[in-house]
Amino acid sequence: MKFNSDAGVACVAVPDSPDARLFVELSSYGADLTEARHALELALEVVADGHDHDGGPYLSGFAAVAYCRTYFPSKVRRPLTDHIVIPDDLSDVHALIGAFRNTRLAHSQSQLATTFPIAILDASSLQLKDVMALTVVQPLPTHHVVRFLELVEIVDALLFEVIEPVRLRLMAEMRRADLAEMMAGGSRPEIVDAKDAEFSARSKRKPYPAGNTMYWSTTE
Repeated sequence: MKFNSDAGVACVAVPDSPDARLFVELSSYGADLTEARHALELALEVVADGHDHDGGPYLSGFAAVAYCRTYFPSKVRRPLTDHIVIPDDLSDVHALIGAFRNTRLAHSQSQLATTFPIAILDASSLQLKDVMALTVVQPLPTHHVVRFLELVEIVDALLFEVIEPVRLRLMAEMRRADLAEMMAGGSRPEIVDAKDAEFSARSKRKPYPAGNTMYWSTTE
């Protein structure tokens, strides 16, 4: 499947260059921050509705993973913190979310999720009825979710200040290009269709992507 034009809009790929690769890298951080922000907004909506036990902790946990992707070690891009500086007044939240991701979400090390062996007794006779495991989980408190959302929004704004000059340079480059020739030559990202049975997470994206594979369910 090709990335085709519709509704009067046509697309061509910006040619490979250091700026194009930088634009890809910076914009990919923006995608992660968008995921984090959306998840945190949904988590706070859950709390506002009075159902903080329904999905809120999972949403804030997902947001922490998405946010940490931007600056934790990666084999395909530099840390976001190579491009921006976390404001001093939010550095404590930044560190907290990193630790929360490491010890609670990515690894089970923290007392924020503790499993107790419990014997269940008959209240009257004190005879043993069962032995079970009880896991007590402490989610990210609402106060920290609010500050975490503030951090994501500020970081996103700082990222925009870095992206915009790069985008404007690419705009100037594309104004000088022969766009009709690029269209005729099929200079567009290619989307390859595949079945969901072929899905694999073991891939590595390139600094300058030429296309992508989309996996479709055979039952749809």
